[in-house]
Amino acid sequence: MIRALVVDDEPLARQRLKRLLGAHPDVEVLGEAASGNEAVTRCLQLRPNLVFLDVDMPDGTGLDALERLRSTLPEPHCPLAVFTTAHEQHAVSAFALEGLDYLLKPIEPATLARALLRARKRLWTQAPPPMPAAPPVPVPAPSTGHLAAHRGGRVLNLDLHDVACVELEDTIAFAHTPEGRFRLAGTLAEVEERLPEPPFVRISRSAIVQLSWVKHLEPLGAGVWMAQLKDPIERELRVARRRVKTVRELLGW
Repeated sequence: MIRALVVDDEPLARQRLKRLLGAHPDVEVLGEAASGNEAVTRCLQLRPNLVFLDVDMPDGTGLDALERLRSTLPEPHCPLAVFTTAHEQHAVSAFALEGLDYLLKPIEPATLARALLRARKRLWTQAPPPMPAAPPVPVPAPSTGHLAAHRGGRVLNLDLHDVACVELEDTIAFAHTPEGRFRLAGTLAEVEERLPEPPFVRISRSAIVQLSWVKHLEPLGAGVWMAQLKDPIERELRVARRRVKTVRELLGW
């Protein structure tokens, strides 16, 4: 089975490639990324065995991403790379890094099929030993930490397990718990740095939620989604369009 990651800073290019890959039953698209840095992160999280890397991207090129992956992962566990670009002059650099193939945009079904055939042959001969699906970086349990808060002139320690969400109200960050609302020190970005991710995830410019407190996600149309929190919080928070996919993946929905 080919487990693929699609990396391109152009959404339409990612959509086209995923559509073309959908014609191949043995290919599973695990996810996508829009930059070189994001590609490295997603590869470490999802462990694809084949990654389609756009050469020209902001925040780290496809060539940079492959070099970083090869310096991070043991060779048997580094994904095969197929480079994609609209500029033929990058072919020399791509093949110097021993990319499996090099596809010019717009990618045609025939050239994609050729690249997949090469990938199948290479993967059949590799058969690496199993490896964990993610780097062995422990995720802090929410119940083991605290968050300093202010209420009625007192400084309190909130158990992270009880913090359902943090919401920005008139530039002030408030934590919402079953015991009520508590004011936090610092900006929302500073609060975010003190929270483990996951289980906490930024869903918009003005809100962070703890995934275990999400009751359901409700689509309202036109790409708008709302996160409904569990009782007794009973708050509805809008999820930014660019964060919907990430939130759903983290929730396993």
